[in-house]
Amino acid sequence: MIPAEFALLDDPGAALKARCQLIRAARHRIQAQYYSWEEDGSGKLLLAELLRAARRGVRVQLLIDDLYAGDNRLLEMVAHQPGVEVKLFNPFWLRGWRRLTLLLEGLLSFRRINHRMHNKLLLVDGCEGVIGGRNIGDRYFGLGEPPHFVDLDLICRGPLCRQAGQGFDLYWESRWSHPIRRLLRRTLLPAEIAAVNDFLLSLTEPAVAAVYDLPASLFDDEPVPLRWHPGLGECWFDRPGKGLVSRPTTAPRLGRKLAANLGSLRLVSPYLILTRGLRRRLREQRRAGVGIAILTNSLASTDVPLVYGAYRRHRPWLERQGIELFELVGEETSLHAKLILMGEEEALLGSFNLDPRSLMLNTELMLHLRCPALCDELQHLIEAWLQRAVHPVGGPPSPWRRLLAQLSDWLPLHRWL
Repeated sequence: MIPAEFALLDDPGAALKARCQLIRAARHRIQAQYYSWEEDGSGKLLLAELLRAARRGVRVQLLIDDLYAGDNRLLEMVAHQPGVEVKLFNPFWLRGWRRLTLLLEGLLSFRRINHRMHNKLLLVDGCEGVIGGRNIGDRYFGLGEPPHFVDLDLICRGPLCRQAGQGFDLYWESRWSHPIRRLLRRTLLPAEIAAVNDFLLSLTEPAVAAVYDLPASLFDDEPVPLRWHPGLGECWFDRPGKGLVSRPTTAPRLGRKLAANLGSLRLVSPYLILTRGLRRRLREQRRAGVGIAILTNSLASTDVPLVYGAYRRHRPWLERQGIELFELVGEETSLHAKLILMGEEEALLGSFNLDPRSLMLNTELMLHLRCPALCDELQHLIEAWLQRAVHPVGGPPSPWRRLLAQLSDWLPLHRWL
């Protein structure tokens, strides 16, 4: 494991401001890798900050999975700024009407397009970065209309960031990543590009940003309050061809780490679908006397009712094993954080869900750390989340959500969820 310092980013507003301040402080290189980058207020603001960084001579590399990037036309404009490189991971080759292209390529090459990059990383100058569960979008930063996501990031600094950068370069240089400018379906006029980029840059003015409900505090010089803790860490990342031309690497490492755990086990996963291997690991932990508690979404809070329906099948098994099960309640918030706390000194967090997609299909990025002080903070954070959770109960919130959850029992979807 590699020495590093860690600071928790659990507050959504602080998570957005910290990203802005990291980008503003960049001097040489910014590497950003995300599953989803929304075209809303926070998405526009962070693109504007990247544009400003490029105009002062910083090299900006932006890698986005194409499943959602096809709806964000601003990425095409930003890619024409000197110093900014934008690539799409595993792009759809048909670049026409989005719904039609999704349908056609789904029919023609489902196995390929079902392979997605789920990693989340922002790295600045190779020495400071943000790793966690948040994509880029208002729902992740407490902005806009609810429901908002309950999520979690860490800022890390030190030699560990070089390892994260090596993982980014692996994806950036892979055959799965393609420059967005080569995928454009039409020629963009210079005047159009300049107008859109100038509009984005205007969002760095508080008065303009207020129109998009971006708080003025994002633009002051007050640093985000952070509690730094020294520790050890290592980055786990799948190879870009996972599920197609290479085997998973994060899932086996997770299995071995769970098998070696002797302390208590706290699992936080918004999407919980137990594979046979994961059930075996949990059963072995219980037989060894390890206390296990799991927090996931309720049917009311989940943003994917189909997943809840698949998870619901496993609840009786979990209860028979003596595993404590909690579900976040309410329709104003949705759990999106991914965290595994092992004993009092070790934790795993990042983009990894406890479901077949993360285990076998999507590429993932996880941070394995050993830091007692930070683990104590994470334990208190979990306890705060549990105050907003209940043990599983019946009573679905609406017939529509109940129907979607029931579809998981009727259709053979488990391996794709």
